[in-house]
Amino acid sequence: MIKNALWVLLVSTSLLAVAQDRKMDPRIIYANTIMPSDLKEHLEVLASDAYEGRETGQKGQKMAAKYIAGAFKSFGVGHAGIPDGYFQSFELTENSWGNTWITSGNEELYSFGKDFYGFLDYNKTMDTTTREVVFLGYGIDDPKYSDYSGMEVTGKILVVLGGEPKDKNGNYRISGDETPSDWSTKWRIKGATASEKGAACIMIVDSKMEARVEDGYFMDYVRHATLDLPAENPEPDGANVLYIAPAMAAALLGQPQLDKAVSKITKKGKPVHFTAAKPLTFMIQRITSPVYTENVLGYIPGTDLKDEVIVVTAHYDHIGKEGDEVFNGADDDGSGTVALLEIAQAMSIAKMEGHGPRRSILIMGFSGEEKGLLGSEYYSENPVFPLENTVANLNIDMVGRIDEDHINDSNYVYIIGSNFLSTELHEINEYNAKTYTDLTLDYRFNSTDDPNRFYYRSDHYNFAKHNVPVIFFFNGTHDDYHEASDEVDKIDYEILAKRTRLVFYDLWTLANMDNRIQVDVVQE
Repeated sequence: MIKNALWVLLVSTSLLAVAQDRKMDPRIIYANTIMPSDLKEHLEVLASDAYEGRETGQKGQKMAAKYIAGAFKSFGVGHAGIPDGYFQSFELTENSWGNTWITSGNEELYSFGKDFYGFLDYNKTMDTTTREVVFLGYGIDDPKYSDYSGMEVTGKILVVLGGEPKDKNGNYRISGDETPSDWSTKWRIKGATASEKGAACIMIVDSKMEARVEDGYFMDYVRHATLDLPAENPEPDGANVLYIAPAMAAALLGQPQLDKAVSKITKKGKPVHFTAAKPLTFMIQRITSPVYTENVLGYIPGTDLKDEVIVVTAHYDHIGKEGDEVFNGADDDGSGTVALLEIAQAMSIAKMEGHGPRRSILIMGFSGEEKGLLGSEYYSENPVFPLENTVANLNIDMVGRIDEDHINDSNYVYIIGSNFLSTELHEINEYNAKTYTDLTLDYRFNSTDDPNRFYYRSDHYNFAKHNVPVIFFFNGTHDDYHEASDEVDKIDYEILAKRTRLVFYDLWTLANMDNRIQVDVVQE
């Protein structure tokens, strides 16, 4: 009994010492300054109606940028020495549809969004012009079957069917079996081919046009202005690409003649083309104007390894408002933005109290993510610190909610990309999750082949494509994704704090380890 009691006492004393050591570990002390109440306080401001959905280049986004910069300053986080202080300002190009219409023989007027549609990236301005219309089968140019064989299409309008021809047994002409070729599965290929052949415009018959018109979301999407980084040639080259309703195709070409052509192609497997009775007159107007926005950069310099930098990111923009409806984006990505602020403050306190990082830390809020990862693309092409000196990027995008698959087990975070470039980075995150948090790391989306393509859909990707190791922290999607219902009252602040602390632990490790992590995985 005496021996057992002594053993228990020794073990208890040992465990107490370990606990005390952990309590004194500075990384734990500063991680614990990340509080649910502080996250909530920031988010209730940034995701409020006053910020109007933080759409890139608009009033609310500018307000959010100033709020983040003001928070950095109040925390004692400096800026990176760029001309605009905390702001990396840059210009975007906004493209929108202007006056766009089509008429046949000055009789029937066809309207955008009802009879036809197109995408701004694949259409350039064409002033009022009248052109000959040619039915060109399926618009295919393949060694096994070519609608362009013997045809001169320069300057003409081509009307083509969607998909590709089949034989009478239902097999595709090109593959010879039930497998569709690229001419069916890669929607850009017909437009690219028409451009190579010198056509003025290709009109692809969309069999789902009626459903798309009824789906207000789709037509709102194609009508909506787009933003891009400025290009040397702001308008696309080549043929304009439009999609038309079957009823419009029948009106332009004549339904009997169109049916006869399709039947002949199916039976004989040879192209059929003919010229429409009437030419088309049309106008396509593409309006281009500049939009100005900014990334927000906070900087904490390192000590002996200060030339190397760890970048922690989140995007602070969202999708704005429509009429009286404001899309506040509390989770997307208000949650990541407030996590960024708490990490900045925790690391700044550590530095003030003598526990500053050995490597430098860049804490960056991106604009333009919702428009195509534009802020991070701009930074990766115009880095404040050389990308070769950038050790890793920790990207936080949507970390304040619980998805449907974890209703009964909310203690998780999805991890994407951690092992794609660096084995060491993956191991660091695994160790920190196990040692300092009780979070379950869920890797179900951790694949470049994931059908959701999450790896390509947030700002870390613009670092990864430059061979900078990344981790994308994510809670998964939910019914409020990109809806006006993504509000602050649906955020789980306890789990948000826990996930934020994991990012902080990874940052602490990366910033203070003796040797920088190695890029030891080759991406195919």
